[in-house]
Amino acid sequence: MASIKTNLNGLEVMLFFWSSIKSKEKVNESFLNDLCSMREFSYIYNVDFNNESLRRVLSALNNKEPFSGNKVERKFYSNNLMTLEYIDDVQPTIDAIKKLNLDKLAEEAKEDVEIIIIPGISGNVEKHDNILLVDFFKVKNTENGLTISGENLEDVLKTNLK
Repeated sequence: MASIKTNLNGLEVMLFFWSSIKSKEKVNESFLNDLCSMREFSYIYNVDFNNESLRRVLSALNNKEPFSGNKVERKFYSNNLMTLEYIDDVQPTIDAIKKLNLDKLAEEAKEDVEIIIIPGISGNVEKHDNILLVDFFKVKNTENGLTISGENLEDVLKTNLK
């Protein structure tokens, strides 16, 4: 049986960031730089969104400044603003993610897999070798369990394992 590891490091650090901003505290630049250099965030970087994009977005949020950038950067900024606005509504989703039991998926997996749940830019689940990257911004906690873009999260993960 393969092992499935759920990596919430990026989500946890962003939760700290959102909570700090919501309680009107500022985080220092070295924290932002450390966050941007985390391995978990490296998977969301591409030609339109890189570690400097992430740093600029988080810095603007941290300083409560307006933000201008390319379309992908503005969307990430907007998703973060929405999360900040509705952080109390987002918390049950985070709690459900933390309780996610993927033992059944491990039985079906052919190789070890790391599932990284992180605020991203793709809007879905992406596969990178033995890593499944889940865009937290699209995960919702519904009466039928966790969903991503309207589909059951576990079903989407299972499909991506193949």
